[in-house]
Amino acid sequence: MTEDNRAKEESAGENHRPAEQTESAADTETVALGDRAVERFPTQVRSALEYAAANKYEYGPRLRNAELTWDVVSAESMTNDIVRVRIEFVPTSGFRGDSGIEYMDVDASGAILARRQIRTPKENTPVVLIGITGVSIILAVIFISLMTWLKPEGGDPLYVAGRTLWIRAEQPESREFITYTGLDSEGDFRTWLINPENESDNDLFYVKVSLFNETSGSVNLVIDEEAAKLLDGDRASYLPLNTIDRTLEAEGVGKVNSPEFMPMWGSLTLDEGEQVVGMLVFEMPEGSSFTELRWSASDSAVIKYE
Repeated sequence: MTEDNRAKEESAGENHRPAEQTESAADTETVALGDRAVERFPTQVRSALEYAAANKYEYGPRLRNAELTWDVVSAESMTNDIVRVRIEFVPTSGFRGDSGIEYMDVDASGAILARRQIRTPKENTPVVLIGITGVSIILAVIFISLMTWLKPEGGDPLYVAGRTLWIRAEQPESREFITYTGLDSEGDFRTWLINPENESDNDLFYVKVSLFNETSGSVNLVIDEEAAKLLDGDRASYLPLNTIDRTLEAEGVGKVNSPEFMPMWGSLTLDEGEQVVGMLVFEMPEGSSFTELRWSASDSAVIKYE
């Protein structure tokens, strides 16, 4: 072989190596993002998207019937030819907030081996809901004169006296999720939704609370996470949910499941001769029992449940 031929072969080999190395890098790529994930793992990505669209029930009652949009975040090659496909999902219209995230483990044939939700869609704090609250109780909390209120006869264990207030807390009512109607900041009725953070294991429980100021001048109240505690049968205590942060506008809801629901949240002044009525919401394990509610906002009282 002449020196010229040897030089040509070496030059050809050098020119060919980068292409081989580039192809090898693509074949051994373990994590691909966005559109690259679709190109790199088309079978697994397509299967994950189709499975998500066909099995929306796993998103819970708020989203199972909603129109959703999915976007591929990434696809990661794992052992045994399994690919982990990570997906973002949000309601298609009328949604402003953080998208939900989930992943699926998919084998080479497109079979779904595992699915896990990392985060559900969380809408931004509902401005229309906050607008109507001002600095007082949210939505439909009602003030009426105590002169029209006939206090129940003695012996009602749900009706107790604190230092300055009379307090009544009814038996907790359970719901998988709460839907109700109420006014927005423009005075229009809308349908609202509150759902558990852990939908698979927990339910929501709401307690209707009535506060009466009979003779104590003005009482300043702050209804927040520290306003009360609900104790279960094991004496574990649960704090109220922030119904401003946790309330979303509901779409596609027909009949609401809690038509009498009135969230109680915020601050107010309760003058002599006034009462306020509303519901506190707690998230607790499904099937929980109750022993007592301990009230602590501007007064203290214990209501025991039999």
